[in-house]
Amino acid sequence: MSKLSVFLLCILAAIGFWFYSKGACPLQALGRNSAAAAGENYQNITAAQVKARLDKGDMLTVIDVRTKEEYASGHVPGSILIPFDEIKAKAGQLPQDKNTEIVVYCRSGRRSAIAADTLIALGYNRIYDMGAISSWTYALEK
Repeated sequence: MSKLSVFLLCILAAIGFWFYSKGACPLQALGRNSAAAAGENYQNITAAQVKARLDKGDMLTVIDVRTKEEYASGHVPGSILIPFDEIKAKAGQLPQDKNTEIVVYCRSGRRSAIAADTLIALGYNRIYDMGAISSWTYALEK
């Protein structure tokens, strides 16, 4: 292999890695569930938007997808606990109406994204990811 070929291969790999790290790699779509691949995806929502909607009386189901211990340390008022890795097993605790607006959150945003994808795969179509509970600057329930 010539030096030019090696150089171009390295450049191509670097560009590919950069796109992948930014979440723009088209190959990432291959690993997503079929619902997400079909364009059905969750939306991000801010803590301020959730608070405003709850204060207005909007019917939102807010799910804390952290552990029982994390939930006990403080959670969004009115939220229910369903750990992200138990959502499929506890589907009976989810709203029966697949059009219910559901907000998920966790400690950092990783588990809530997984939970949102799981809910989409279960047929729910109005899913919002609030991400990290640290963005909730309002009072917590304990």
